[in-house]
Amino acid sequence: MQASTTDSPVPVAICGAYRLFRDALAASLSARPEFTVVGEVAGPGDLLPLCRLRAPELVLCCADDAPGPALDALAAVRLRCTRARLVLIYRELSPEDMTASRQAGVDTLVPLSHGLDALLIVLAQHHAGLRPSGRTDDPPRDPPAVLTDLEQEIVALLAAGHPVGRIADLLGVAIHVVENHKRRIYRKLAVCSQSHLVARAATLGLVGHHPPVARPSHQPGAVPLVVVHGADDEVRHDIEVALLAAHMPFVLDGPGRRGGAAWEGSHPGPILRVAVNPLARDWTEMARSGIPTLLVRSAPMSRDEALAALANGVVGVVAAVQVGAVLVPALQLAAAGHLTLEPGTGAALAAAGVRWREADGLPELTVRECDILRSIAHGHTVRQTARSLGIAAKTVENTQARLFRKLGARNRAGALATAHALGLLELLDDASSPDTSPDR
Repeated sequence: MQASTTDSPVPVAICGAYRLFRDALAASLSARPEFTVVGEVAGPGDLLPLCRLRAPELVLCCADDAPGPALDALAAVRLRCTRARLVLIYRELSPEDMTASRQAGVDTLVPLSHGLDALLIVLAQHHAGLRPSGRTDDPPRDPPAVLTDLEQEIVALLAAGHPVGRIADLLGVAIHVVENHKRRIYRKLAVCSQSHLVARAATLGLVGHHPPVARPSHQPGAVPLVVVHGADDEVRHDIEVALLAAHMPFVLDGPGRRGGAAWEGSHPGPILRVAVNPLARDWTEMARSGIPTLLVRSAPMSRDEALAALANGVVGVVAAVQVGAVLVPALQLAAAGHLTLEPGTGAALAAAGVRWREADGLPELTVRECDILRSIAHGHTVRQTARSLGIAAKTVENTQARLFRKLGARNRAGALATAHALGLLELLDDASSPDTSPDR
């Protein structure tokens, strides 16, 4: 019996110290209709607060060389979320660690050396257990999610620097509704300012994730339908030729054309989008549509563009010059839930692991600017920052202004959002070094 179309995606929380691994895993799961990523955290200490806010049914924790902290975090989650499935991804486990994992209530152990494919097979088995075929009612969630989908959307818009009036317009609700939700969000996240909210939301992985989009179930083995979005140029012509040669059905999307959303009810298989040279601002709207998107790029992607694309649910990147050779295989992999990147984009993502002060294209912050950014992330006011650093409030304001210019931000919330996108918040502890010095 096929799974009921009323089955909801399984909410997944991810914990892991390596950001590239977390982003790749989140992108792979977001491309699959049976899962939705509700948050991702770097430190085990942040896993329990995330689970309290989003009540995941599946928790993935990647342990580093010492799995003790990860097991402690999973044990705490087990006490809070008794029905959640806990998966520990490990490098090495001693016999003592094996015993500790059983005591922590871990359901599955997956070696990191087995790769992403093995992990996805394990997760598919857990999905089958959490969403039995043919069941039409959602299982009880323990405990109910504290942060609702609407509140999550408001968090994302606040993190982007939108004022309350603009958020009300975007969501189609009254301003007082947004204000009320904003106050509740502050209480739930235990924050006292918008900048503190952005920092906390970034730490818990609540920024950049959208509420799940309902997708129809697909017939096994059904051929995917490809929605081609882009200008009528040589690159799109090459895409059409490749799809025709592979006998893969496609439609053209654009003004006056029938887009992918209109085909969802009639096409039995998955629907994929191929976007030719889209602008970065288009990715968020694509993510909201719920259709997995594969980018075709004429120019190489920068590190920041690649991370932003993954954060918005892009499931693959193909160089325009390689369309004839790799487009169809990339689409087939995307339909199976895999993430595909052309070598240039992969190299850009690998560079994201380089320390920020040594990487080209990222702002070079002084030690004092790092102190200011760290203080903003803790939710401190200008006066609190001045007292903690032992400097004048005017010095804090001047340094903060230079920090905003370097990050291209207009306020503290915008600075935190940019710092999170660049990975600076996770690297602040490494900001002090002999080659940087505080402002004079």
